[in-house]
Amino acid sequence: MENIDVTLTYKDNFPEEYMISNEEAVELINIIKKGPEEFTIKGDTYRVVELGGIVFPDVDYEGQMQTIGIQF
Repeated sequence: MENIDVTLTYKDNFPEEYMISNEEAVELINIIKKGPEEFTIKGDTYRVVELGGIVFPDVDYEGQMQTIGIQF
């Protein structure tokens, strides 16, 4: 699978970008859907209360290629 360029945005609109595998993206989407207080990407931990949103462009999720955006 291809890597996904994930963009994480803080409430002050300062973006962080990560390149992760599709499998990592699917796992992270499923974790975020459970409503955690924090989550980790590539060893960096993020608190949901500090974030505005996260975007997963062109991810193969549930058998379909789609862009998924999650607003916190």
